[in-house]
Amino acid sequence: MHNAHIDIPLKIKSHFKLDKIIYVPTGTSPVGKAFKANKSDRLKMLENVIAQDKSLSIDDYELKSSDISYSFNTLKYFKELYSPNKLRLIIGEDNFMSFTKWYKYNEIMKIVNIVVLVRDNILRCDNMGEIKILLEENINLFNKAKCGKIYFSEKHKSIISSTMIREHVSRNESIMNYVSNENNKYILDKGLYK
Repeated sequence: MHNAHIDIPLKIKSHFKLDKIIYVPTGTSPVGKAFKANKSDRLKMLENVIAQDKSLSIDDYELKSSDISYSFNTLKYFKELYSPNKLRLIIGEDNFMSFTKWYKYNEIMKIVNIVVLVRDNILRCDNMGEIKILLEENINLFNKAKCGKIYFSEKHKSIISSTMIREHVSRNESIMNYVSNENNKYILDKGLYK
């Protein structure tokens, strides 16, 4: 959990008029991604940083499940939990690029609007085919829509990445400027990312 994982969502919360941000740590990745920290370490680092703002919370729905963590199932769970509120899925551009390969991606669009965080100023939507029609450039129309819209947010960026944090740690370089004091201590004490 680096500082941008908190700073950017708080800005998005304001920009997109959201009541709260709920972090959902991935349980079992549907693409077989191996995590560099175990479930309890990832949850603890998240707990360390969300305490700074009451509008931030964690739901361990995916962590508690032994099943593959499909976003569709998680969003269906949130729809039942928070109906009739509007739900927004906030994801990085790197994850969005494979969105049309996600389990039941068409059904996901019936539940939420998606905010895609762009890493650079190049919108790489060329391979999105039929979902290009769902792109919404007008923030007001996006905010009014209950579901079925995708908004590329170029306004909320950071030079910090999780990969960068892990690389710094593996080279024994300081990460103090990139993570909270609690997480810096936690990572060092636990020997994570070595």
